[in-house]
Amino acid sequence: MDSVNQEEQAPTITLDGEEVGFSPGETVYEVATRAGRAVPTLCYDPRLEAFGSCRLCVVEIAGQGVPAASCTTLATDGMEVTTASEGVERLRRTLLELVASENREVVVDPLRGIASQELATLVERYDAGRGRFDGEQSGRSREDDGNPFILRDYDLCISCYRCVRVCAEQEGDYAISVANRGFATQITVEFGGHLRDSACTFCGQCVQTCPTGALADKKALRFAENGG
Repeated sequence: MDSVNQEEQAPTITLDGEEVGFSPGETVYEVATRAGRAVPTLCYDPRLEAFGSCRLCVVEIAGQGVPAASCTTLATDGMEVTTASEGVERLRRTLLELVASENREVVVDPLRGIASQELATLVERYDAGRGRFDGEQSGRSREDDGNPFILRDYDLCISCYRCVRVCAEQEGDYAISVANRGFATQITVEFGGHLRDSACTFCGQCVQTCPTGALADKKALRFAENGG
């Protein structure tokens, strides 16, 4: 009897018209993903604290006037959520067009890293062209960094900060950081130098979390160039 009462009292949200249970502390994004909703994101990595910077994961919540970032919004009992309304999908496409317009290219070699295809996949999914917002670009590549392991191709950077956060939160190295704001934003190391002169241990975590290939595995690319 007690188990029946506990089940009846379990918190739920209404997700696209479907009642879905959740555990206290789960975010709307986590609940939606577990329920099979393909909510897009570029700044999210399940190993990291939710950041909410890319805004692609926004959803509509009944009673709220503006879409909310689902990765930073905790699910609450009785919440009514719409994950892919016409307005939300239009917003996501516009955001992707803005992101893609800054990059030298969207489609990159998958050998750059495990997550390197995330931006290209979403741009294709939303048919998000690059031309509408062509203009200034942020991030400058460090072609002068001659380390043999990590390519720093910041012309492809979208300032999601996943590399900075994984270095700090997972590795505890704090080797890379963010400098400046706006179009002057740059991923960098102390004193704007080279990776080998920094606290970087070349663990490769930053490469494997990068969703655009801005950070890439030089060894894998060399292997491919040499014909495997």
